[in-house]
Formats: sequence, structure tokens, C-alpha cells
Amino acid sequence: MTIIWESQLDNKFDCVVTRVNENKGKLTVKDNTGRLLLDEFVSLAYGAQFGPDVDDVRTWEDMCVEVVDKQ
Repeated sequence: MTIIWESQLDNKFDCVVTRVNENKGKLTVKDNTGRLLLDEFVSLAYGAQFGPDVDDVRTWEDMCVEVVDKQ
């Protein structure tokens, strides 16, 4: 799978969106032990042909922060 976007929160949580198909990706959040905290399908605006859409990134960031804040 192709990575569309990745980020790290608090130097402890890895957030990654990988392409599933033209318009869908999978967002995963793992802690530094590899424990999976989030595994959810997300949309890819415009197929993310030239990189992720800024609105998509904001949504993914919000989802990641929400999961991390619950830890």
C-alpha cells in the first residue's frame, strides 16, 4: 500500500494514511509499542493524485488527536 500521509504526535504516536483504492484510504494510529489505537477507512478527496487535500489532512489530524487524547 502507498502511504498518502504520515505524522507523529508527541513523539509517541504514529499516524499513517495508506491508499486502499482511488477514493479511499486507511488511517491507523499506533503507539510506540506498536499497539493499534485506530484503524479506520477515510476518504481521499480528488483521489489524492498530487498529495492529500488540506481538508482531508485536517480531518485526519483531528481524528488522531481525538484518539491520542483518550490515552
